[in-house]
Amino acid sequence: MKMTIQRLDWFLVVPAIAAATMIAEIDPPRQSFIAVSQWEQAAIIVPVTLLMSLLIAIGSAIDRRCSEEYLFQLMSNAALVGVATSMLIHLLWIIGIKVFNLPDMAAENMVGVTTLSWIAAYYWFRFKGISQ
Repeated sequence: MKMTIQRLDWFLVVPAIAAATMIAEIDPPRQSFIAVSQWEQAAIIVPVTLLMSLLIAIGSAIDRRCSEEYLFQLMSNAALVGVATSMLIHLLWIIGIKVFNLPDMAAENMVGVTTLSWIAAYYWFRFKGISQ
């Protein structure tokens, strides 16, 4: 089944609601069962991130063959906005932690920020056009 762009417009409402929920979710601190240093965490996250990004890049070739060019441009431009927004939000929050003693932002919050900004950019490009 090929998804039309109008169906995608309606489908993205669900992750937008989920993203807003993830941004608002605040968990109390909890004790972890396994002690992991920052270097060990990096040694786990970096290779897994590289592997996942390669797998997704390979999988995205399927999307490029099946999607119309306009839809692919919408999705890729919106993804760039989502990534850039999440980096800037994270940077601003880190500054807020240092200056205003804000609490740490959870990973769920950042996933919500990335998802919501990607979907908002998708709708912006969808209704205003890619060249705007």
